[in-house]
Amino acid sequence: MGDVTSHRERKKLQLREDLIEAAYQLFVNKGFDNTTVKDITDLVNVSSRTFFRYFSCKEDVVLDYEIVEYEEIITALAERPKSEPILTALRRASVIVTKGCEEGSFGIDPGRFKTLRDLIRNHPLIKAKSVEILKTKKERLTALIAQKIGAYSSKDIRPQTIATILELVYISTYDIWKEREAEITYYDVLDEVFSIFEEGVNYPCLS
Repeated sequence: MGDVTSHRERKKLQLREDLIEAAYQLFVNKGFDNTTVKDITDLVNVSSRTFFRYFSCKEDVVLDYEIVEYEEIITALAERPKSEPILTALRRASVIVTKGCEEGSFGIDPGRFKTLRDLIRNHPLIKAKSVEILKTKKERLTALIAQKIGAYSSKDIRPQTIATILELVYISTYDIWKEREAEITYYDVLDEVFSIFEEGVNYPCLS
């Protein structure tokens, strides 16, 4: 019985991956807005009903990745040694996870990485859904940061501020990476941008 169940689970995972692969092929070739769920299911030769067993809409194909990445960052941050200052720990956790995503870890196909980043950053509907979905994740990240730095008062604004820095760093990273993507990896830019925040940005004015 166990072998039969395992076989079924493998088939389900493979079908889900086939749907994701078909979706990304179409997103690249036709554009996200011009791709329909039927286009995706026709490419895999299954019904639209099958698609909706795995995803509630085509936006979820993209956002599923972002949720995985954020969850992995939270997990990696929790495992950082307490000897590290919080921003250093957050930088190292984020860079490790994003490097993994860019290179094919966590079930992320590295060939989809650029398309994923472009859609999450630029597509209005995906961007709006991303903000809504990640609210709960940000609350978890804020709680973890509070625990790590010993911020026990609800009036302590540091944990939420530090969690928001993560968003600012990723926004800045994308914009810089888009200008230099032919010559540098996303995670290297992420590390560089994080380092600027870590060192402090209150530079003296020269004029």
